[in-house]
Amino acid sequence: MRRRRLAWEVLRALPAMVRIELSLRRADLRETCRRLGVRCDLTSAAPPADESPVLPRWSRAPIRASYFVVSRWPAGDTCLRQCLLIGHRLRTLEPVLRIGVRREADGRFSAHSWLEIDGRALDPTAGRYAVLGSAG
Repeated sequence: MRRRRLAWEVLRALPAMVRIELSLRRADLRETCRRLGVRCDLTSAAPPADESPVLPRWSRAPIRASYFVVSRWPAGDTCLRQCLLIGHRLRTLEPVLRIGVRREADGRFSAHSWLEIDGRALDPTAGRYAVLGSAG
């Protein structure tokens, strides 16, 4: 039953992933998020809460299916694509897309995106990044 549910969720995720890819190529990030039902916060300097969000049980299969689809996506497995797909699939929970940056040990900058639900990041590594809004 679990495999069948995952296969169903993968089939549901594929059309959304095509929409995401097309929108990323044709529109800006805010418009892409609007189309997907994901709020995009690029201005708040507030860091994510330290504790993880409590997600409903029904969200497990869509999240696993999203990771599966994005990890095999021809255009690349990026944190932004993962966030957009998971955010779209969990849009009833009102996820917020956040983006942050950090300086690596070798001096280069790296960027990362994550989703927050109720101010709590789904990604435990989010706290390692300075949120984009804090640069202003």
